[in-house]
Amino acid sequence: MPEISSRTKAVIRHRGRLSQIKIFFGEMLRMFIYQNDWKVLPMAVIIAALVSLVVRSDFFVTMEGTLRGAFALTCVAIWNGCFNSIQVVCRERPIIKREHRSGMHITSYIAAHMLYQLIICLLQTGVTMYTLMAMKIKFPAEGFITPWIIVDIGISVLLISYSADMLSLLISSIARSTTSAMTVMPFILIFQLIFSGGGFFTLPERLNFVSDYTISGYGMTAIAAQADYNSRPMVSGWNQLAKLKDEKIDLKVTPDALADLAGGNEDVKAIAESLLGRDGREISITLGQLLDSLGEDDVRNFIQEKTSSASLNQKFEHTEDNVISCWIQLIIFALLFAVLSVVVLEFIDRDKR
Repeated sequence: MPEISSRTKAVIRHRGRLSQIKIFFGEMLRMFIYQNDWKVLPMAVIIAALVSLVVRSDFFVTMEGTLRGAFALTCVAIWNGCFNSIQVVCRERPIIKREHRSGMHITSYIAAHMLYQLIICLLQTGVTMYTLMAMKIKFPAEGFITPWIIVDIGISVLLISYSADMLSLLISSIARSTTSAMTVMPFILIFQLIFSGGGFFTLPERLNFVSDYTISGYGMTAIAAQADYNSRPMVSGWNQLAKLKDEKIDLKVTPDALADLAGGNEDVKAIAESLLGRDGREISITLGQLLDSLGEDDVRNFIQEKTSSASLNQKFEHTEDNVISCWIQLIIFALLFAVLSVVVLEFIDRDKR
């Protein structure tokens, strides 16, 4: 006859839901200390540092950089959350079956996981935000919802991470083994990132609605809205044009064209005819020289203004209602996944494996 573990004995002795939550939570804390679950924290630091190296120069500065930064932070949060709990249930599935038959409440077990994983996500968010500041990311001086933007962004990262954590808890509750859970995990990550929406990946119009059912969609929207994406300049168009300054352009300059540029001024046309002839003249000029003649600053401002207007995204509207609605949806996701985990594990006794 197999030996009954101390945790199973405690479950048999304590039938109340609250007392069982205390038992399971204490067991998880011991695992954090003695079974190296604390390693998720230095891993969060490493991931945040690597991401910071890529996004720190343009995050909160340009449209492109802000979009990359929002996407990167969403990826970091989802990655951290997913790998916090992807194996926690399936690795002790036989124990859960035995304890369930001995009087364990599945609601107590999942509630303990919810509390424990919330603490882990809080710690990960704290070290992530500290790493971003240490890597000299240029956060705005003032917050959007709270007095500090670092807190605003931190709340979004926490909720993204916790929602992903609860999603992984559900997958771990369904999977029969750690191998199965880890096999499914990459597909979940890819789905979340590809269907994040918001313009980072261009989706077919008929699939745009999918992002409304993803953690990444609401997470990226919250961060981009907090970072005021729509008010940043779009610089990629001008940067590409500036790289072509040495390219030569062959132009035919005619008196009529110059007169049109001058608002139909006949004096300009007469002067141009005397210099270029009635049919005009072919000239060769570099793009840089052309920009200088037109006013480089004026051209740059015009291009950035037009490209920024074309890139506005209503989903990233810089309003409290927009951000808070995203936060609420992420909380709903987390609670929904936790409830589904309870439902799945309530039938664990029917598992004959």
